[in-house]
Amino acid sequence: MALFGKKSSDSSKSVAVPKAFTIQIDPSKFNLATKPAGPVHEQLETLKQKLTKLSSNVENNLMLVVRASTKKDKALAASAFEFDERYIQKGKFEVEYMTLAYLNFQQLGEADQKIVANAGMILKELEKIAQFCLNIADKTEYIQLANVKELHKDEYGLKPMGDITAEMIKKAVEAFVSGNSKHASETLDMMKEIEDLYQAAVRKLKAEVNDSNITNFTGILSVVEHVHATAELSCVIARHFC
Repeated sequence: MALFGKKSSDSSKSVAVPKAFTIQIDPSKFNLATKPAGPVHEQLETLKQKLTKLSSNVENNLMLVVRASTKKDKALAASAFEFDERYIQKGKFEVEYMTLAYLNFQQLGEADQKIVANAGMILKELEKIAQFCLNIADKTEYIQLANVKELHKDEYGLKPMGDITAEMIKKAVEAFVSGNSKHASETLDMMKEIEDLYQAAVRKLKAEVNDSNITNFTGILSVVEHVHATAELSCVIARHFC
């Protein structure tokens, strides 16, 4: 009698390798060491550059998926997953190794440790944003906006919400990289515009929903909520540097 309904022969069956494990990256090439190879500030500058590149890729994917969802472009949505695997996952992998190694295995001073810890914090928020982007891409096939054929127009302000949020992410990370708190303050100020767009979109959806469009509207609302949540995550980063 098989335990848990599983036949003993099941273990001999081949298991498909999840796509995630096809990421082509070699951690040995990160040149990690228990002591910085040169001045610590050069090591930390490289970390900041890697984080900036990752942030830029996340911003680009956000704008891409918003465009895909508003234009019902399934091919564009699919490319978001490809872009995430090729560039974002690799970037996350590298920054994670660098922050963990520098913070735990190098005897850095308190000020330098704080820089690395902040980089690790930003990485975690960018990981959340990157996943939100893929969640938006998943909705593309199931929602339909009225102005799908008009290049830069949608009736819920998703395009400007996406563009503003991408700029907020950029500014929040730049506040860390440059040490200029002005970028962080600007990020928080831009959230006010996001809130206005978000509230207007929710009001419109609630005012126009009926039994025939509720499934479509729920999908649109999901995209609205995801973009709004992404903007909030950029503010989480920014508040650390005000």
